[in-house]
Amino acid sequence: MKKKALIVVNLAGFLTFLWNDIKTLQNMGYEVSVAMNGLMKDGSPAVEIDRLKKMGIEFFQIDFDTKSPVSKQNFRAYKQIKTVLKNGYSLIHCHTPIVGLLVRLAAKKYRKKGTKVIYTTHGFTFTDRSSKKTWMLYYNMEKFASKYCDAIITINHEDLNNAKKMHCKHTYIIHSVGLDCNRFENVQVDKISYRNSIGVAADDIMILGVGELSDRKNHQIIIKALSKIEEKDKYVFVLCGRSVVNSGMEEYLKQLAEQSGVRLILAGHRHDIPELNHCADIAVIPSVREGLGMAGLEALASRVPVVGSDVQGIREYVINGETGYLCDPFSADEFADAIRKLSVLSSEEKSRMKENCLLTARKFDKMISQQEMKDIYAAICE
Repeated sequence: MKKKALIVVNLAGFLTFLWNDIKTLQNMGYEVSVAMNGLMKDGSPAVEIDRLKKMGIEFFQIDFDTKSPVSKQNFRAYKQIKTVLKNGYSLIHCHTPIVGLLVRLAAKKYRKKGTKVIYTTHGFTFTDRSSKKTWMLYYNMEKFASKYCDAIITINHEDLNNAKKMHCKHTYIIHSVGLDCNRFENVQVDKISYRNSIGVAADDIMILGVGELSDRKNHQIIIKALSKIEEKDKYVFVLCGRSVVNSGMEEYLKQLAEQSGVRLILAGHRHDIPELNHCADIAVIPSVREGLGMAGLEALASRVPVVGSDVQGIREYVINGETGYLCDPFSADEFADAIRKLSVLSSEEKSRMKENCLLTARKFDKMISQQEMKDIYAAICE
């Protein structure tokens, strides 16, 4: 009888990190299906659904709400996933905290019958910087759900240490979730003309931020930091990413930059991040919470030093004075100081740091994480 595996994610775009996992399972003899919210904001199907069809992978629409685990939409999603599980799977691999909670609860009776359940957190919603109330709420929620899985996979050591305090016997860490170092190392671009095409002059100090425009990504702290630098006119903050729906974040960032006298370019969603990285002088990842932060790793792979928040996954690769600087995510002064330091490096210091950035990024290459996932699947499922 053919083995069946179900991959469950919140949104279709998250499959970017999981195509290799799907291929690994297929190579292990599994018939793979995917359950997720595959609809775009306008109600049209995501492009990933066509790719799934071409790969012979069955798709199930689940109306996940990524904001609250107890919303009406997620009660509906819970019922939907329970229906999908009736198809009978020998392996269920769920990703991210809300989906992980709903799926593990829905799969309890199947796990008693021998189904293996794996949960990859991609970043717990509680950190050592969370309030006591937030930490207790989300830690206990995760600890409760940990009774109902055979393995918890994390992508940073803080989360791994917290996972080890829970009920699940098997806890793992994988390095990255798909960093393609070659794609970012080997980019040929005319830096001056490419910078000019987005409104950045040759002598500007280009600060690059990549990520959705949201409270969690905390891009506003970079604007506040730049406003504190005496020669702020030398800097331009290029920010790539879409604003979270109904957040008002884009307008807020525009107003904050204008009031602060900071040059801000909102570049929107881009498909040329490797090229933009090679045009940047400094990359920033100021998130208040981050499981790992692919944008930071991609910058390092492009030999660009990173100023990042001293949280969770960012600590894994931003090393003070070696690949960039870590800062309190709520301190504009610390970010300003770190940006100043990277702005005045000597040629020798720049060369040393660029080499450190690349060597560090290579430790997170997808070839390493793919082998780690193969080993985990083999240990849990066979």
